[in-house]
Amino acid sequence: MRDDSNRMMTQIARELREPITLGSDLDARVMRAVHRMPRHRRFGLWSRLTAPRTVTVRPISWSLLAAAITLLAGVGAIRAYDVLHRAALPKAGALVAAQKAPSTAQQVQFVLVARDAKKVSVVGDFNGWDVSHAKYQAQHRGGGVWSVTAKVPVGHHRYSFVVDDSVWVADPTAPRDLDNDFGMANSAIVVHEQK
Repeated sequence: MRDDSNRMMTQIARELREPITLGSDLDARVMRAVHRMPRHRRFGLWSRLTAPRTVTVRPISWSLLAAAITLLAGVGAIRAYDVLHRAALPKAGALVAAQKAPSTAQQVQFVLVARDAKKVSVVGDFNGWDVSHAKYQAQHRGGGVWSVTAKVPVGHHRYSFVVDDSVWVADPTAPRDLDNDFGMANSAIVVHEQK
């Protein structure tokens, strides 16, 4: 290894002592010297990675990159929250079984004024957020008033109305739950056991 280094240094020193004449054939001489170099020195990955480069940084490009990264991180967080939230919701069958116990469920009346609605349902953590749950389908009482009375287990619950199977509406007469699911506010209700 040391002998190779000494030989290389001697060759470099000899080449440096030779007079350099710049002429019209300079490009050709340089290209011949490059082609005589071993291939790994001309095109090696290490030489490409360590070669100095000029990088131009524009503030607008960095701000766009930062915005894209922030957006992707936000989308990822929302998807992760969605997956975790859905996994945490109890299954509808388990809730129906819990509602059958008479001492743990109380009758609750849900009322919504929706003049143009054709159908109104109540969904919440007490029915597995099931829009088609038969016991939570509101009846039109006239004048745009929809209501349903259904059993809800004792405890703190989140719920919303679903109008025409697509529009989620928080109960305007109930407090909002602090946890906004999917950017939508839910209503909160506390059902107490009657004595």
